[in-house]
Amino acid sequence: MSSPAQRWLDRFGLLGAARRIRHRLAPDSELIRVPSYEPAIARLVRASGDPVRYASLALAIRTLQRDQVAGDLAEVGVYRGTTSRFLIRLAPERALHLFDTFTGFAEHDREPENAADTRFQDTSAERVRQALGGAANVVIHAGYFPDTTAGLEGRRFAFVLMDLDVYAPTLAGLGFFYPRLARGGYCFVHDYNSPESNWACRRALTEFLADKPERAVELPDPWGSAVFRKT
Repeated sequence: MSSPAQRWLDRFGLLGAARRIRHRLAPDSELIRVPSYEPAIARLVRASGDPVRYASLALAIRTLQRDQVAGDLAEVGVYRGTTSRFLIRLAPERALHLFDTFTGFAEHDREPENAADTRFQDTSAERVRQALGGAANVVIHAGYFPDTTAGLEGRRFAFVLMDLDVYAPTLAGLGFFYPRLARGGYCFVHDYNSPESNWACRRALTEFLADKPERAVELPDPWGSAVFRKT
C-alpha cells in the first residue's frame, strides 16, 4: 500500500532515490548507533532506503555465523535482486536460493481488489543474474512458487526471507521451509503489517504459527516485516 506521492515517484523510478536521500540527510535517526556488523555493511544499510529491515537482516545473519547455524539462505520474491545483492555481501560462502516468477503475481493468487495488479513484471531471471555479477553459490529458481522447490526437499536452510505480498504462496512457503529451517534459523516475512491484499502476509503467518512454539516479532520497517527464530 502506498500514498499518491509514493506511487507518482515509483512511476518515474524515483521512489528508491527519494528514500536514499531521506536517509542520507538523517542517517542515524532510525538506526542502531554502534552496530555489531562491520562499517562496510553499515554503509550499505544506510544507502538501502530501507535501513531498519536491512539492519535486521544483517544482525540476524551475523547471529547465525556467531552461533554456527548451518544451512543455506533463501529469498522468495526477488524482483530485481536488490536485496539479493545485500544477502550475498553478508554471507558469500553460503548457497543462496532465489525464487520468483519474474512475471509478477499469478492471477489466481490475487485478491479481488488487486485483480489488475501488474507490479513486478518488469524483470527477468537474466536481469537478476546480471545484477548479481555472476556471484558464486547463487541458484535461481524461476517459476511459480512453491512448485519451484521441487528437488530441494533434502536441503537445510538457516535463513529465509519471504516477500510474496499474497496469501497462498506465503502460507505454502512457510509450510515448505519450516521443517527444513535449522534450529536457530531465521524466517523473515515482509509486509506483515501491510493492509495490502487484505493483510495477506499477516494472515498467512498468523495462521501458520498458530500451532507452533515460535511467535512472530514485528519490525518497525516501512511495511512492517515480522521475523521468528526456529526453536
